[in-house]
Amino acid sequence: MPQNAIEKPRRGRPTNADVPLREAELIDAAARAFLLRGYAGASMDHIAAAARVSKATIYARFGNKAALFEAVALHSVASMRSDVRIIATEGRRPVDVLTDFALRITSEVADAERIAVLRLAIAAKDSFPDIARRLHGHIGDTVAPITEYLHTLREAGYRIDDPARLAQHFINLANGGLRFLLTDDFADAAFRRQWVNGVVALFLRGIEA
Repeated sequence: MPQNAIEKPRRGRPTNADVPLREAELIDAAARAFLLRGYAGASMDHIAAAARVSKATIYARFGNKAALFEAVALHSVASMRSDVRIIATEGRRPVDVLTDFALRITSEVADAERIAVLRLAIAAKDSFPDIARRLHGHIGDTVAPITEYLHTLREAGYRIDDPARLAQHFINLANGGLRFLLTDDFADAAFRRQWVNGVVALFLRGIEA
């Protein structure tokens, strides 16, 4: 290929198509800086160096360190959305459906870096009240399909008084309550499988007629 046919790298301001990618890269770099130094210890100089951008670029996009950290934390929260709607339920045994639900839920709390960011956010919760609200919203998205499935089990004769409340209990059992925040157990796939098997067995014993 002729040398003069090689496309030269672009310079200057990023195009509109570049913006989402650049922002994602900045959030990832900021997350690494916060995890390495903590919220208080990570200066904007550290973050700019990790992201390989100027501090002016960060201030222009996020305004201050608190807003940047909230963006990092909310990105971690958003990535925990358990899309259990993709799990097939028709014509399958309850033990298999519930196991798939629980495995999906535990897989979303298995990423060590994501959980570490949430721990930092919880430690600084007074400064970031929106994070808990957003996390609760994502849990709500997970509850709805499980509630719908529990309605079908109740119609089939299972002992289920309140499907919505029981769906919340199921999620809490699946992710171990606060266990995913206090330990790194769920990072291990074998542990997740063993945990889920126990949760589903206990849950089914409670609702079987």
